[in-house]
Amino acid sequence: MNGRTQEAQELRRQIEWTLARAVDPGDVLPMLHRLARLAGDGSDENLFAHLHLAELLVERDPWRAALYAKRVLSHRPDDDRGWATLALCQTLLGNYRFAVSAYHHALTSAPKNPWYAHNLGHLLDVALGRAHDAVGWLKRAYQSAAYSGEVAASYAHALARVGRLAEARKVLGRAMKRTASREHTAMLKWLEQGAPADKDHPLPRPAPVPSLTTRDRDAEEDDDPSRRARTKRGDDPPSRRPIRSPLAAELDAVLTRGLASLPLDAKQRARAKALARDALSYFARPTGARGGAAVQAVAAAVAYAIVYVDHVPLTQAEVAACFRVSVASLRVRFGELRAHLDLMPGDVRYATLRRR
Repeated sequence: MNGRTQEAQELRRQIEWTLARAVDPGDVLPMLHRLARLAGDGSDENLFAHLHLAELLVERDPWRAALYAKRVLSHRPDDDRGWATLALCQTLLGNYRFAVSAYHHALTSAPKNPWYAHNLGHLLDVALGRAHDAVGWLKRAYQSAAYSGEVAASYAHALARVGRLAEARKVLGRAMKRTASREHTAMLKWLEQGAPADKDHPLPRPAPVPSLTTRDRDAEEDDDPSRRARTKRGDDPPSRRPIRSPLAAELDAVLTRGLASLPLDAKQRARAKALARDALSYFARPTGARGGAAVQAVAAAVAYAIVYVDHVPLTQAEVAACFRVSVASLRVRFGELRAHLDLMPGDVRYATLRRR
């Protein structure tokens, strides 16, 4: 191993250490640029730098981010993260056909990723007006993530555009039983009018969900009768009691809203709620989360923590988009969360048994 290679490996370790300790990711950009120049073309360190540069810059400079993603793909043409990041760049740039092609490549490498299938179908339907081509992809996403209000709405919209109104109403009706919203109600009205093209209804954003619904509490207690008895006596462990502080309530509401748009199952969403409660001791400090935007970033970090623990094939950019925060903000809060809870992939506290 020559000195240049050794220096590149050490610099990569410094970058990973910095990101894990929640230093502003913007401060890491110079280090990543240096690593990209220092490491040999196509080496693990070189591609690590380019992929992270692409993900960090995708929102502020999608054109430059696309260049970094392409460099990764020139050496790893089957890298689904690289293709998905490139697809997001092209979507933001308005190059929808290019984005569609990139998502096709991402799905070739990760065919079971429902989020890639959803994004591809959404682009085909809404951006390119190819609803017939979109239905199959959105059906695939819906079959894996029927609990997502956004996926259900996208699928229902495409079904309506191809004239399958009864199926569209059925899909949307099921989603509305879980999360009711004015946007979903307006979309249902559009469907009942026959989905007229001149009044095409825009796809709704994820519907707000009340914090800690009675149904969620009842489901948790039904799974553990002894826990229900402890709660009634008032001696349930504090970390497992219903969260009551203003910050906790706000975090729970934002988290629930964002989770509705992610392809996570019921167990994973329950683990996310538990992880959020465990994290409050840190984020409730004076130096912790402040303001709505910060709470959204914390919620995004909690959701990504489950993705990280359970090896879910989603990028940070995809999770951040569901909470409407920047990738940089998610990275900062996830770094804090990972350090505070000492999170590891497969962490027994939060991992779920998932079929591969």
